[in-house]
Amino acid sequence: MNRVSVFARRRRIKNLEQWTLYAILVEAFFLALSPSVASAAVTFGVITWFFRCQIDTKYKIRVLPFDVPVAIFLLIGAASVFLSPARSFHLIYNYFMLVGIYGLTYLIVGQSIRKPEQVRQIAKALGAAAILVVLWGFFQFIFGVDAADVKWTDPDAFPELRKRIFSTLENPNVLAGYLDIFICLALGFLSKVEQRSQKIILIAAIILLAACLTMTYSRGAFLTIAIMFAVYGVLQDWRVLILFAAVTGLIAYSDSSFTNRILSAFSMHDSSENVRVGIWVSTSAMISDHPFAGIGWGAYQFVYPQYNYYIADPDIIIYHAHNIYLNYAAEVGIVGALAFFWYFFGTLLMSLALRSNQRFIKMEIFSGISFASDLAEIKTVLEDFSNKVLDLFGEKKPTLKLKKSRKSYREVVHNEEMNFSDHTRKKFADKNKNVDENIPDADKTDDKIDDKKSPLIDWSNITKISDKKFLEGFKFGIGLAFLSMALNGLTDDLLFNIQSSMLMWMLGALGAAIHLMPEENDSRRRGRRI
Repeated sequence: MNRVSVFARRRRIKNLEQWTLYAILVEAFFLALSPSVASAAVTFGVITWFFRCQIDTKYKIRVLPFDVPVAIFLLIGAASVFLSPARSFHLIYNYFMLVGIYGLTYLIVGQSIRKPEQVRQIAKALGAAAILVVLWGFFQFIFGVDAADVKWTDPDAFPELRKRIFSTLENPNVLAGYLDIFICLALGFLSKVEQRSQKIILIAAIILLAACLTMTYSRGAFLTIAIMFAVYGVLQDWRVLILFAAVTGLIAYSDSSFTNRILSAFSMHDSSENVRVGIWVSTSAMISDHPFAGIGWGAYQFVYPQYNYYIADPDIIIYHAHNIYLNYAAEVGIVGALAFFWYFFGTLLMSLALRSNQRFIKMEIFSGISFASDLAEIKTVLEDFSNKVLDLFGEKKPTLKLKKSRKSYREVVHNEEMNFSDHTRKKFADKNKNVDENIPDADKTDDKIDDKKSPLIDWSNITKISDKKFLEGFKFGIGLAFLSMALNGLTDDLLFNIQSSMLMWMLGALGAAIHLMPEENDSRRRGRRI
């Protein structure tokens, strides 16, 4: 009876572990498609994780690298709601329903994800959702989304701009920030994969994501991703910079409105830029008046009318400061903002520091030997491709190949002059005869091997990558993604959006979990490669 109860208990623990993982996967897939479904999945995952903690006596709560600043931020954020000058039930509900979901996401992802296979499953769920987001964005662009109807552009500054897609994320700028994140994740994997087929798939994904990004006409996000490509080109591979420049030049040549939109970022002719400056002045006044507790999490739209120095129209509601740094300092105070950015930039630096053989400056473009080897590789690929094309349309001519001669087993034996008796020699001769009949001729074997040429691109193992390289690539991509969010935050508060915030907290917890895996699995890592 005792054995049966132990077996049943282990099975319950295993089921709870699987249900928690399923909840995380559902959140990862639906966070950009349906925040309500994603929030429900988080709640269910926390419940199953809690019951597992109660049943599994061997389970240990792990300490993540930035638990302290996260806890400080959550506590000060809660205090800011109750000390807010616009205190109301709406602010309390907003905090616990939004910040609560963010904190729970960080909790269950950071505590539950402990195996490389689990990280792979989350990456697949995030990637599948990103594919749907991009496809829906292309659909909107093809069949039309009138930018004038949703008031996302200045018709006086950009009269020719009629389309700005937003896909499932409600706003073009938020979609652009989301696409920036996934371009960075793809770049992280691109830095680690070795197979040519994997590199082709990732480059194709980056091109599609970048094409969808241009359809948002988001200036800040495009300039951010340009900086990200520059960083990646210096740290990893300068050829990515050339590809990005070529694609950008092609888009600029074919779409004049895109060029005008990007260049307008360096002028003050657009009304949206003037509005942002005015909002930043008002936000600075909020921080000056409420430096410690802030105006309250989510209270910006209610407090802003008291600091409306620029926008005179009372019907226009300003929901956030269009700057992540000013917005957090205004709503949760300077201490709360410092705690959040301790977690945010700490995760960024931790993720970027994982790379093996780290090189902060890689100037291969100026290295003659490296550049020559790249040209030789490109030449070889082109020659192989041209030969295959010629083989398709013409008769294949036999080529003369010099083969290294090998002595057969019979020659080796008979060339050895040994003082054997006649009976022994006859016995060896019969044995060699049988061996020669059973073993194929070496020259014929070489011909068969030479005829089987390896394909130029092997698609059979497109998903095969070691756990170590996968985790390093994912973590490097998370670091780049956080850097893109930091740059986008200079001109827009993308984390005001629920989907973007859920994604940020999930990636932050994943980065911390990946960081701890080598230490937690040290004994297993010594036995085999992870």
